[in-house]
Amino acid sequence: MNGNLSIKSTLTVVIFLFSLIICAHITGAALTGSVSLEAKPGYLVPDALLYPHLQNPGYILVVDKFSQKAYLYQSGNVDNPFKVNPCSTGENRGAKSKKNDKKTPEGVYFITNSFKEKDLSSIYGVRAFPIDYPNPRDRKLGRKGYGIWIHGTNESLKPRDTNGCIVFSNKDIVELAEYIGKKHTPVIITQKIKFAEGKELRKEGLELKKFIMDWVEAWQEGPIDLYMSFYREDFTASGKSWHQWQAYKKRLSEKYGTIDIRIDNLQILRENGIALAKFGQTYKADGFFSVGQKRLYLHKEGHEWKIIDEFFERGKEFVQLRAFPKAR
Repeated sequence: MNGNLSIKSTLTVVIFLFSLIICAHITGAALTGSVSLEAKPGYLVPDALLYPHLQNPGYILVVDKFSQKAYLYQSGNVDNPFKVNPCSTGENRGAKSKKNDKKTPEGVYFITNSFKEKDLSSIYGVRAFPIDYPNPRDRKLGRKGYGIWIHGTNESLKPRDTNGCIVFSNKDIVELAEYIGKKHTPVIITQKIKFAEGKELRKEGLELKKFIMDWVEAWQEGPIDLYMSFYREDFTASGKSWHQWQAYKKRLSEKYGTIDIRIDNLQILRENGIALAKFGQTYKADGFFSVGQKRLYLHKEGHEWKIIDEFFERGKEFVQLRAFPKAR
C-alpha cells in the first residue's frame, strides 16, 4: 500500500513540475514574441513569398545557402514546402559579384532553358536548367560572371562544392525537373531563409500589390508628381536620374495624351529586403502600342515601399503606328 502511495506521490510531483515548465514556456513565448505552441505546421513561411500567385499555378524554388537545402513551393499554396532536397552551392561564401569567384549569386532569378542528359557534358549530370544571372539589376550594379545553372551530378553530393552553380543529386534533379522544367520558374537564392507568420506575410503581399496597382493608376491618370512619388529619390532608369525620368514621362504624357496600361501575371518575390514585382505589361496610346515584361525592384522605407529600379523588355508585339485608335 505504501509503495502505491509513493508511486502516486511521485507522479503527482512530476506532473506538477511538467505543468510549471509548460506554463513558463508559454509565458516566455508571449513575452518574447516567439511562436506559440498552438502554431500549426506551415504557420511560418519564407518571407520571400510576398505575392507568389500566378494565373496558372506554378512552382517556386527557394535555395538556402546556409543549410544547403532547397525548398520547392507551389505558388498557390505556400503554407508548406512541396519538396525539400539537399543541394550544393558555391565553394566560397557570399553573393557572386565577379567571374570565377566560386560564389553562388543571391537574389530572385528565373529559369531560362532546360536540357536533358543527351545535350549535356557529364559534369552536369542528367538534367540542367540555366538561370538569368546576371539579371538586369545585377548588370546595373556591375556584377559579373555567367553560366549559373541548376543541375545534377554524377558524383556524390558534397555541401559547398561548386563553382557557383546549384547542384542536386541526379535522383533529386530528375524529380525536380517535373516542377521547375518550364521557363520563367522563379528561383530565390538567399544566404539564409527568413521566415514570417503566414497571415502577416499575406497581408504585406496584398499591401504591396495595392501599391503596384496605385502606381499603374497614377501613371495613367497623373498628375506626374503623384506618379513620381512612388519612386525613391536616388532612382535611376535607362541612364536617367529621378528628375530626368520625371521630365521624360512628362513629355510622353503630353505627346500621347490618354494612355491605357494593363498588367497581368503579377508576381512579387523578395530577397534580402529587396522586392521584385514582375508582370506582363500592355501599353496603348494614340499611335503607340507595346507589350512586354516589366520588373520593378522595391525597397521599404519605414512603412512605405518605394521603387528603386525599373526594367522593361519589349515583346515581339511592339508596334508604333501613325494612326492607332485612342485608348479608352
